[in-house]
Amino acid sequence: MNRRLFLVGVFAVAIAACGKKGGGSAALSKYPGTEDGAKQMLTDLRTSSDAAGMTKALKPTSADYKAVFTDDFAAKAEKGYEELWNDPKSVIGADPANTELKLFKATTDDIKAWTHDVEMDFPGGYQKVKDNFKPGLTVYRWKYTKPGETLGMAYDGLIYVNNHWAWFPKPWRIAEH
Repeated sequence: MNRRLFLVGVFAVAIAACGKKGGGSAALSKYPGTEDGAKQMLTDLRTSSDAAGMTKALKPTSADYKAVFTDDFAAKAEKGYEELWNDPKSVIGADPANTELKLFKATTDDIKAWTHDVEMDFPGGYQKVKDNFKPGLTVYRWKYTKPGETLGMAYDGLIYVNNHWAWFPKPWRIAEH
């Protein structure tokens, strides 16, 4: 009986260690890969006392870059985002008065087709990199605003990939370098 408990304990530690590899997104695994999951995570992130930790947990892994972007662009993106992820000031946040969350979404297929909704809801820079996305993913863009206002702190590039959330902001800036 004690041996069985020991093996269960070893197995649990091994699973926990695997979950901490890469971008640290295991901390955000409680948020499902749905629009509601994105809303809850972004709401919690805005009010968190550890916004820096939650932001760091969104760091993509090499496998994430390969799952989101075409092969050539994935390598370029991973290298290009290094500066963001090494900067301690790279934290998703908002003015405390910006209590509303406005969320927009588009599939990578819609981005490639550059539909009217994508054109209206996403920065124009996405048109520059639309052919670098792999199909079948959903990209989220959001703003934290004051109640009743449309302007606020805007972010983009949140994607649920490889069973966790990862953040790929402003990918057109990567393409420009």
